[in-house]
Amino acid sequence: MATGKLLVDCFEFNSYGLGMKALLGVALAALMGCSVLADGITSIVVNGNQYTNINRVYVGPGGKIFIFFPGGGTSASADKVPADFLTSWNINKESQDAAKIAETQKTAQDLERAIQAGRFREIDGIVYDTRKPQSGWTTIPKAKIIQVLDDGVILDITPDANSFYGAHVKNLGNSIGDRDTISFTARLTGNYSYINKKGDDRTIREYDAGRPCGRDEIPDSVLTGKKTFDFLASVSTPSVGTPSKNLIASLPESDDLKSSGSGFFITDDGYLISNNHVVKDATKVRLITSEGTLDAKVVQVDAANDLALLKVSGKFSSLPIAESRTVHLGVTVATVGFPKIVSQGFAPKLAKGEIASLSGIQDDPGYFQISAPVQHGNSGGALVDEHGNVVGVVSAKLGVTIGRARTSDELPENVNYAVKSSLLLNFLESVPGVSAKLKQPITADRKFEDVVKSAQDAAVLILVY
Repeated sequence: MATGKLLVDCFEFNSYGLGMKALLGVALAALMGCSVLADGITSIVVNGNQYTNINRVYVGPGGKIFIFFPGGGTSASADKVPADFLTSWNINKESQDAAKIAETQKTAQDLERAIQAGRFREIDGIVYDTRKPQSGWTTIPKAKIIQVLDDGVILDITPDANSFYGAHVKNLGNSIGDRDTISFTARLTGNYSYINKKGDDRTIREYDAGRPCGRDEIPDSVLTGKKTFDFLASVSTPSVGTPSKNLIASLPESDDLKSSGSGFFITDDGYLISNNHVVKDATKVRLITSEGTLDAKVVQVDAANDLALLKVSGKFSSLPIAESRTVHLGVTVATVGFPKIVSQGFAPKLAKGEIASLSGIQDDPGYFQISAPVQHGNSGGALVDEHGNVVGVVSAKLGVTIGRARTSDELPENVNYAVKSSLLLNFLESVPGVSAKLKQPITADRKFEDVVKSAQDAAVLILVY
């Protein structure tokens, strides 16, 4: 058989030891049934590098050609490999087509098994393929269930440690019970507050494992692997509140979007406030404002008080900040934010209520308890008084009560919390030059619709990547 040198534009493998090379060759042959051992062309030039003593050639997944030689291997699509090289190794169109058919069948079988196993999960109208890495999702290899509730499970995610590290997880299914030890994959969605059996208030992380989806609910972009997550596909009987169009896909870099939250401008030149937990671990932060989509920089955070200061370039409408010590029990407050954008859209939403307590969970003096009905996505929004002054930053929502939720129909409603503005002002004093740019608090009476308008003009939707 003649030999020759052929130039192939292809990807080169890392060098393998002889044992690994043999195992890989056997695995490919078993997978595709297309192993070729023949006295073919044994010398080839790949990207300017010459390889000799070629001893095996395979038709791999999708009809790709795998070429092996002592010390390593290389691969290329069939159209990049000259026909006489393939012919010398007894590789023809039939064997390539057979490999492609086998790969298509295997992919279809793997997909069906994944659907049956519940690997496609829906959260707030978005379907995630949990077989692939997903931003914002976490796998907990070992967790001990403390108590099963009507709206989820309280568990310890570090059961082997001396201290308790609790989490609340939704959508773990109905086959688990108290004291079980499990592993799970879920998306971090925020904080969860509850009262334990001893009557103590607790705030822990909240996760959502998502609802398993049927095939007809999974968008084609996810089924085909083009995207790792996408908007819930239309089904014959859509659930109440399911949007009719893919809002998330319209956002910039939607494939990389991790989460969203609210924020508000405190200076006319682009300084704004949100929660630390909204922007924590972000690689990029963007704002949707009346001026369009803008890149934002995280200037400084106060993790202890869940505050974050961001900056964008431009001119904006901002809100004045008043001392929280001027706030009294029963005062009317409101917030404008962007809750659950998948189902509720990008338009700002108003929530109105009262100061229900001058302290937060376990009488925390740094928080107000408020009755305004906020949801996930409201975090970071401005809590304003009747004059339009910021008196707090919306931060947390109370969940159900452990030890009572399974025996009582009474669930807490509109029990939410906001970081007091006194902590916000102290935080801003630590950032040079910002406090001097703040507006003076408003003391004149104003119509409520005017207060809402100023809060709306200062509010921004925060996108976290």
